[in-house]
Amino acid sequence: MDIFAEALNDILVKASRNILRLEEESLKTISDTSLSINEMHLIECVGKGKDDGVTISQVASELCITRPSATIAVNKLEKKGYVRKFNCQEDGRVVYVVLTDKGREIDAIHMQYHKDMVNEVSKELDEDQIKYLIGAIHKLNSYFKKSIGEKGIRNDE
Repeated sequence: MDIFAEALNDILVKASRNILRLEEESLKTISDTSLSINEMHLIECVGKGKDDGVTISQVASELCITRPSATIAVNKLEKKGYVRKFNCQEDGRVVYVVLTDKGREIDAIHMQYHKDMVNEVSKELDEDQIKYLIGAIHKLNSYFKKSIGEKGIRNDE
């Protein structure tokens, strides 16, 4: 591996770990119960559906998990009071999930955490640096998406 590749790999690995650590620590401070990162991401996914909700299948697809795993995770969050399930009136086999007030509150706090993180990262950058950073990250993400597709991994982003 050349010097650039080693440096880029080191930065990507450390950034990924640090983001997860920060997110985990943030969850500890905003939640009186122990929510995992995966549970928070499920809450975030359900929150995107607003008042209409999202189906279990949509949750599974967005989080790249199986429908049975999504069902188990949703049931766990329902017991904790963050989500509520209901059946579709047109097709009773379809289950929708919406956030409860408690779920909306934690989702809003988590979204604010992400906004604060982005603002903190970008506050020292000028407009050109921000455009360059966004472009570079976009290219990086495009590579990841392409690699995911080539490996046959589900890709929803």
